[in-house]
Amino acid sequence: MRTLLLVLIAFLLLLPAPVASSADELSNQALLAKLKRALKKDDVERLREAVNDIGRFGKRLSRSEQLTAAKALRKALDGDGTSEVRRLMIRALARMRHEHAWIPVILTSQQDRDPAVQAQARREVLGGGADELEALGRILATETSAAFRAELLLILRDRRKHDAVPLLLERLGDKSPIVRSAAAESLEAISGAAHGYDAKAWKAWHQAWLAKRPKDAGPSVSSGGEVTEPAPHTTRSLHPRFYGLPLTAKDIVFVVDISGSVGSGGVNRAKQQLTKAVALLGSDVRVAALFFSDQVHMWRQGRMVAASPANKEDLVKFLRGLQPGRRTDVYTPLNAGLKILDRRVRAKQDAKEAFREPVTMITVSDGRDNMGALPTRVVAEKLDRLDPALSVLHCVVLGRKDSPLMASIARLGGGHYVRAERP
Repeated sequence: MRTLLLVLIAFLLLLPAPVASSADELSNQALLAKLKRALKKDDVERLREAVNDIGRFGKRLSRSEQLTAAKALRKALDGDGTSEVRRLMIRALARMRHEHAWIPVILTSQQDRDPAVQAQARREVLGGGADELEALGRILATETSAAFRAELLLILRDRRKHDAVPLLLERLGDKSPIVRSAAAESLEAISGAAHGYDAKAWKAWHQAWLAKRPKDAGPSVSSGGEVTEPAPHTTRSLHPRFYGLPLTAKDIVFVVDISGSVGSGGVNRAKQQLTKAVALLGSDVRVAALFFSDQVHMWRQGRMVAASPANKEDLVKFLRGLQPGRRTDVYTPLNAGLKILDRRVRAKQDAKEAFREPVTMITVSDGRDNMGALPTRVVAEKLDRLDPALSVLHCVVLGRKDSPLMASIARLGGGHYVRAERP
């Protein structure tokens, strides 16, 4: 037995020593060097291994080393890597817990040529911690597009962590109403409260929440991307006013007169009223808009679209290009608006969606038709078929004189009749 043991020991001593090549045995500098070499070579397997190592062990790197790795990965992420490797890059960036590493993750979550890579980034940002918030703050401080700033804030709506509240409170004072509405919407989703755009009320709520918070609660940390997609948030207190009418519906069709009889002042006021009102709607509201004089101008071909930040900005651009017309064809645009209304009602019924509020159409006009392009009976027949439980029509009459037509539409549509004098 002793002889056999001595032979076994001698055999083991002759075996070559194991090479320290696993990532957990590599130094930080060796990890970075391995990544740089892999990025330079056209070897997918080596690149996958190097990026995966950074994802597994990147947290042990110093801040300066993490920044070096983040810069290298961000540059490579913009290249022509495979979908798998680019997803690993996103994962590695999110694991480093450095605010600069989070910036490309956040940007990729908003847009990428590869849906799978964007989805990976989306999962990471929903599970992000304090470093992600710092990265968001850096982007918001320099971003000039109001729509993009708003989209970034809506990430926090879906992330639903209270540590984002200070950043959202700050953005309630943003110069853009599009951004302010996104901040308020996110605060609603996180808190469960409903204070609209009232910054003072939101700050009071936050102080009350902080008073109940455990004193030893530290900064949030990333959860590693293991996050389920949250349920859609239904806004409850984002009800801007349009010519004094509170916009409480989740489906709204705007039909706006831009003819000569309204006057340039009336047209400009209508544009301002619509721009401000739509900007402050929640992103869960669907809107359509058409404008008329002697012809009908339909935004987005008359489709009802979500009041997302991008669509809000697109409507502003569309309005800038509209010029007042000379004559007025009232019945054709009324008919077009009622068709949009009817399509939305049918779509909700087919999808078995609840009608928390009726689908709403708001017509703004002086009610003077001087073209007679469409028989009145066409519109009258549609009005007779309206179900007041499913749809409602409001009318805003421009000028100092009442409009029998507008008053009749509001009455038959079960809505309000509002007089708005020209400026």
